Amino acid sequence: MNAFHFKQFSVHHELCAMKVGTDSVLLGAWSDCCSAHTVLDVGTGSGILALMAAQRNPSAHITAIEIDPSAVQQAEFNVRQSPWAERITVILADIRCWNPQTKFDCILCNPPFYSNGLLSPTDLRNQARQTACLPFEDLIRACVSLLTEQGTFHVIIPAESCDLFSQLCWENNLYALRKVWVHTKENKPAKRVLLSFSRTQVPYPLSEQLVLKTQTNEPTEEYRLLTGDFYLKL
Repeated sequence: MNAFHFKQFSVHHELCAMKVGTDSVLLGAWSDCCSAHTVLDVGTGSGILALMAAQRNPSAHITAIEIDPSAVQQAEFNVRQSPWAERITVILADIRCWNPQTKFDCILCNPPFYSNGLLSPTDLRNQARQTACLPFEDLIRACVSLLTEQGTFHVIIPAESCDLFSQLCWENNLYALRKVWVHTKENKPAKRVLLSFSRTQVPYPLSEQLVLKTQTNEPTEEYRLLTGDFYLKL
């Protein structure tokens, strides 16, 4: 079976349209979920973000929501094989019309973002990749309605979408707390940005840089430190 092995769990992803990748690992390692009582992973796919949250926070209950039945099956399998099966619930639902009984202290999402990309031959891969299937506006409105008053919302998106996404959050009374521009190498333009939002406005959101590889293609020390609790080898 096709599996990605981490230090404390493994992720099978053969049934998922989108495979385990660097984006999810970065978000799962970076997001501030350690003090949350309830965590929501939106569009869980293989369940990797939910599993990373469970490893980092030993007391939180994590809910993982997914619209693709095959991915739900995959995530449920991965959760059952993990040490945290009793704390993670996987749900087949569309975030836009889902009405849970609880709200969440921390919401994580690695959203679809290829709004102008060529369509894939498979509908499920399109669903996982194209913002047309879950526009940023819909995602943000849904997350606002599900967030506790002191809760935080964390995403990873393309760097060029940062201003648009931040503006949409502002219009929905979510304010940037922190952003990290992710560069594959030093002196290369940022490809991704990690963003954290809350209902509390801060005067100066923290802005940082993260470089993943040296000029000789070795992982940087900051990348190793960020993901060291998860990767078997980097």
